[in-house]
Amino acid sequence: MKILNLHGFMGEADNKNYKALCGMFPAEDIISPQLKYIETSPTELLEKLAAYVDTDDFIFVGQSLGGWYADKLSRRFKRPCILTNPCYYPHELELITASGIPADFIEQYRDMSANDKNERAYTLCSDGDTVLPDNYPNCVKLSEQVVGVRGSHSTIENVGEHISELLTEIRKMTADTSVKTVTLYDHS
Repeated sequence: MKILNLHGFMGEADNKNYKALCGMFPAEDIISPQLKYIETSPTELLEKLAAYVDTDDFIFVGQSLGGWYADKLSRRFKRPCILTNPCYYPHELELITASGIPADFIEQYRDMSANDKNERAYTLCSDGDTVLPDNYPNCVKLSEQVVGVRGSHSTIENVGEHISELLTEIRKMTADTSVKTVTLYDHS
């Protein structure tokens, strides 16, 4: 299994999710690029990120704005994603819109933002998030499984344990799907 970890708007490639993932996977199985959100359009960045996907055994992990991209990649490649305090509507977040990001990027975010549930999304939503306050209803609207957790926007308490639990759930779901596929194939 490979992981593509995507940091938030003003974040770093070695964010807390990355550090937690390093405790669970070999470094060569984790891709965590430094992203230039202000300099790269959403459509261009999605294509650059999609180029990393070289196997059908990827899981996308995204924090804040990285969660927006992880959700898009999950939908595109039909693979699971784990989102931590995801920014589902970047075009509505003042932190982004007032940052000097080009207006056409904001319009792309508006046009590309999801309005339906991603059945492959597993979300951790913090109770003390001041960047995305009251984000829980958005998470429930757009993610199949949402877990309320303690912490702030960039610091979820025990994030490694939470991600590990979600990965266990994902592996179980993937194994169940594989068994069903094999069983159906054997009966054909």
